[in-house]
Amino acid sequence: MMTTACSFLSGKPLLVSDEYIFKLNKATTTSKYWICAHTACSAKIHTNTNNQLTKMTGEHSHVPEKETIVVREFREKIKQQAIEETTPIPHIYHEECAKAMLSTAAIAVLPNSAINKARRAVTPIIPTTQLFDIPDPFARTLRDNPFLIIDKLIARRQRMILFVSDEQLKMLFSAETILMDGTFSSCPKIFDQVYTIRTFPCVFGLLPNRLKLTYQFLFHELKSIAIQMKLDFAPKIVMSDFEPAFMGVVKTEFSAATHSSCYSHFTQAIYRNIQRLGLCTIYNHDDDVKHFCRQLMALPLLPEPVIEDTYDKLVRDLSTNMSKKMKHLLEYFREQWFAKVPMSQWCVHGLSMRTNNNAEAFHSRFNRRVLVHHPNIWSFIKFLQGEESRFYHMNIQFSAGLGARAKQAKTIAIQRRIDCLDKRYYDGLINVMEYLNGLSFTVAKRKNDIL
Repeated sequence: MMTTACSFLSGKPLLVSDEYIFKLNKATTTSKYWICAHTACSAKIHTNTNNQLTKMTGEHSHVPEKETIVVREFREKIKQQAIEETTPIPHIYHEECAKAMLSTAAIAVLPNSAINKARRAVTPIIPTTQLFDIPDPFARTLRDNPFLIIDKLIARRQRMILFVSDEQLKMLFSAETILMDGTFSSCPKIFDQVYTIRTFPCVFGLLPNRLKLTYQFLFHELKSIAIQMKLDFAPKIVMSDFEPAFMGVVKTEFSAATHSSCYSHFTQAIYRNIQRLGLCTIYNHDDDVKHFCRQLMALPLLPEPVIEDTYDKLVRDLSTNMSKKMKHLLEYFREQWFAKVPMSQWCVHGLSMRTNNNAEAFHSRFNRRVLVHHPNIWSFIKFLQGEESRFYHMNIQFSAGLGARAKQAKTIAIQRRIDCLDKRYYDGLINVMEYLNGLSFTVAKRKNDIL
């Protein structure tokens, strides 16, 4: 007769013997005494302390409970996943159901209320404001190291929280190039944005707003931590989007760094305004319009000293009909990219890294893995703990010699075309308009094509 010890959802010791379930009645230093878990059944068994059967008394008054055992084991597995993961319970439930291939009889007795209770038992009350306490298990990594590095009120009911491990901080402070960007759909509703600072690792910040003072506070805190660690937070290159408040802070906080904005953000901004101005139809069906718009998008690839003159010539050479079609787009371009944003911010000529597409790809993967828009704060922190664990293992792999992911062949081909055009221009083989025309054909149809 085979016996198997288990606990199932109740956490109380149980024993399975010949497809019957027994619960522990009492125990001594040498023996355990079990009674059938089925109400009104008089069957009993005795085992030693290793759960090996020594005696059985009474007869079962019911049929074996094979389906009940299968269901209990199934529920135990789901319960553990519900406690350890942030995946919504229905997703876990249906995925495991499909894997388990349960019998019809087992499916008929599948409940799930205890699974919800199990998750609630280890999850604090979900806050509705930024005023809440973070329990210690949520302030540490899965390896039980410090993870919550900044947690401060920066104004009335305005809280900043930053999660990062010591290993990530060391890598951040030693990095020459850092990428910064915000994402919103995966941010808990009680905050404004998830802000990430990346090299290979990622620093996760929950920010209350997008104000200049908030970004200043963030960088002051990180610089203070760097000093405490006897390190220096002074990157040589900072890449970000075109958020005005952020760009001003970078200029003052990292004055010695080269601050470039992401080229793909530039091309996306142009295309968004093509959409806003109702030009999508002619953009998609008029090759001259499309080519002109792509020439505008290619301007940042030119050397900075020739950009504005080239733009002026591009506009002067337009036909009367094209000038009318492009009137509002040109007004936007002149006001935004020459009057508001310094040309040095969007000129990417000669830069080895023109976009922060890997940061965007990270955010895309991040948002997909979170699974829901605006998760609750506890699910979100659990997810961050999982991301930190992922970084930890990837860092070990890189330290052991695992190479970075190779660039796609298409990306390499585009870069070669740009390099060739650069050389031909500097060798005097083509003029600036021919140079721009050639570059316009490298402008991506998809936002991630140029790196």
